[in-house]
Amino acid sequence: MANKPFISTFIIGVLLLTACSSSGDKKQEQEMLAQAAKVTPQNINKVFIVDCLLPGQVRRIGSSVNYISPRRPIRTSAIDCEIRGGEYVAFDRSDYATALKIWMPQAQQGDPEAQTNVGEIYEKGMGIVPDYDIAAVWYKKAAKQGYSRAQINLGYLYEKGLGVKQDLAEAMNWYRKASGLPEEIEFISSVELAAKNVAITELKGEVERLQKESDELKKRLDGVQNKLNKTHSKQKNTKAQIAQLNEKIKALEAKSEATLNANNRETTPFPEALQALHSQLQKRQAELQQQGLLIATLKQESQSYRSKIAEIQTSQQMAMAAPTIEIIDPPLALTRGIPGILLRSAVTQKEIFGKVNAPAGIKEVLYNKNRIGLSASNTFRFPVDVSATQTKVEIVAIDKRERQASLDFTITRPATLINDPFAGSGKKIDVKGADIGSYYALIIGNNDYTNLPQLKTAINDAKSVDEVLRNKYGFKTKLLVNANRYQILAALHDIRKTLDKDDNFLIYYAGHGDLDQSADRGYWLPVDADLNNTANWISNVAITDMLNTLPAKHVMVIADSCYSGTMTRTAVPRMDTQIPADVQEKWLKLMSKTRSRTALTSGGVQPVLDSGGNNHSIFAEVFLNTLKNNQGLLQGYSLYRQISQGVSARSGQFQTPEYAPIKHSGHETGQFFFVAS
Repeated sequence: MANKPFISTFIIGVLLLTACSSSGDKKQEQEMLAQAAKVTPQNINKVFIVDCLLPGQVRRIGSSVNYISPRRPIRTSAIDCEIRGGEYVAFDRSDYATALKIWMPQAQQGDPEAQTNVGEIYEKGMGIVPDYDIAAVWYKKAAKQGYSRAQINLGYLYEKGLGVKQDLAEAMNWYRKASGLPEEIEFISSVELAAKNVAITELKGEVERLQKESDELKKRLDGVQNKLNKTHSKQKNTKAQIAQLNEKIKALEAKSEATLNANNRETTPFPEALQALHSQLQKRQAELQQQGLLIATLKQESQSYRSKIAEIQTSQQMAMAAPTIEIIDPPLALTRGIPGILLRSAVTQKEIFGKVNAPAGIKEVLYNKNRIGLSASNTFRFPVDVSATQTKVEIVAIDKRERQASLDFTITRPATLINDPFAGSGKKIDVKGADIGSYYALIIGNNDYTNLPQLKTAINDAKSVDEVLRNKYGFKTKLLVNANRYQILAALHDIRKTLDKDDNFLIYYAGHGDLDQSADRGYWLPVDADLNNTANWISNVAITDMLNTLPAKHVMVIADSCYSGTMTRTAVPRMDTQIPADVQEKWLKLMSKTRSRTALTSGGVQPVLDSGGNNHSIFAEVFLNTLKNNQGLLQGYSLYRQISQGVSARSGQFQTPEYAPIKHSGHETGQFFFVAS
């Protein structure tokens, strides 16, 4: 049921009376509004983002005609929605039906933001099985209007084959349209390539079989849902009839008692009428009981169908998800569509560092037909002899279903050194023409847990990150040490009042986390978290919703823990340093103007101690060194590339950091930049 607390009604009344109130009254009203907006441990859950339906505004035409405008949907915190007199459903009770009620009317009128929100509702599922087909329909409507968030989401569906036919080229087209980047700038910074030489006919047959099975189950589910809706309606009518019968019986009994008292009769009057009413009541109560049993059975049947459909969708994705190969370092660039590596010095040997993703399980990986080893996190390293001017490399990954991906590229060795201005290696870049904005950071380090194992490095890591960001990069920081749930959520809520549309915001979290990979759900665990009770856990979904509504242009989450719900690095553009300087400048200006929401994670669920003796985790030590060594402008992707190498090497390839845009966070292909002072 929608929240309509007294405070909202009261504040609306206050606002309506503002015009005729005295200055003293206005001051009192402002104090009341400030009190209503205050975040406390008791109302902390109201900082979560909700779909809010604001009341219409009173508008005037000419001098005498007033009218109320249509109600307006927005995404904001529950506490803000209340203050503005809006209607919403609490964060932990909302589902797709309540969310669609807010956004569907405006989406049907052609509003691209509302259409994108409707698409995201269907893609998320929100209590039901995600419907990627319908999500794609709504994303296309908004994408055709040039709405970049919808274009990014649509590109992701094409890349993964969700609700649309898998098509990497189509995905790249939508990613590029969202960014407005020129052709010289490539999106495939990591070069994730789908399998080739697969038995397409056999694969297509399996997918079609699964689709038919899914369609049949959806028909059965629709039938059950219709039956359930009708039974709910009958149950509602039965309850109304029972209420009416009880009123009639009560009235007749009162009349009967009055008649007895008036006439001093010993026998109850109206016996036949009372008996008939009680008989009808018993019949309706029996019907209500049967309806309740039927509803329980139908709900169980409905949930069974939904689970089966979800399993089939997972199987379909598995059937379509052939292996992918990603080269992390050195970075690949596409020249006329052909992947290649241009070395920056005339070395004779180069190590290749990359990763394989195979949902069906990896069987083997080959480099130039020779088998190479994989780490526990499916990363690989191997040296390549680059004494020749050009060296061809072929990497083949074969999964346990005998499907394979093949990545061919060429390594070119120059005669002289080539500088990469965007690698953070020393050359300072002029950023005067870019809208970089101000920098803010929320830094969290948790060691001392009440109900969980203690950590050793998180606080020291957080303090060191705070110092580097403040002193070298000009960040305005807020440091939280051993923070509980209330303190973290309150800090995230408060930063909304500080940030401007051109600002940059970074969250650094070091502490315990929990990751449910099957559901793609991650959580940060504050110091008051309990392993057996999720009440004080902070969901990454809730944080993502907050990031989406922040006014800041660029937001980056850096977690020495976990963060779920990311996309792929294919949606991250990077600069090919071989292109002219004027194009590089154009790229920087475009990226600085476009919204970004990205996450860089350590590859674990908690900080892993660095054996080097510096009292830092492995991830934090490499991150800090990278920031300290940078002398100019460092883009997010270059930061990831450098950190990934160092963390993987120091952890014995046990940890491999991850970097990608955050899904449903308002990402629009921009980049987060660190600018050394």
